[in-house]
Amino acid sequence: MEKLLEKLEQLYATQNNSYSGEDGDEYFKESDLYDEIEGLCNEYLITESGGCNWDNIRVLRSKGYDVYAGEKDSFGWLTGCVRKNGDNRIVVYG
Repeated sequence: MEKLLEKLEQLYATQNNSYSGEDGDEYFKESDLYDEIEGLCNEYLITESGGCNWDNIRVLRSKGYDVYAGEKDSFGWLTGCVRKNGDNRIVVYG
């Protein structure tokens, strides 16, 4: 989790690395750093059975990040989103 937190801080410290989606939200542009973070989110925030790893999600929330469902269906989350409190740019994983 420390590596994920470190990489998220790096990503959010970078300027001019986002775009407006069709839904009006701000998303990060693809980059090596973004790809690494997406992989770390998949590793730490999703359990082996495909559910949410609530222990790690609570850690991120305690460090100033909002973690919430992006797309959902009747089985649960299809994608997850991470947004640093006070910033409107979103990391999508899953």
